[in-house]
Amino acid sequence: MSEKRRTYENFVIGLLTGVGVAALFTWQLVKERDACEPVVDVEYRKVGRESFPQTVIRRPVRDGNRCVLAEASA
Repeated sequence: MSEKRRTYENFVIGLLTGVGVAALFTWQLVKERDACEPVVDVEYRKVGRESFPQTVIRRPVRDGNRCVLAEASA
């Protein structure tokens, strides 16, 4: 009987581990779906008479069902 009980305990532990991993992956997928993709932008910085391109990565924010770039006002 001890062997049978150990088999059931191992089965329950494996089942709970599988459910936990599946919940973690599902939560990660939902979180990624709601995230907005970053936007790569090029700004030109002027140093003296020359201007140099500089790559800037902007993170949009979610506003309802759409992603918008927020502008900070000074």
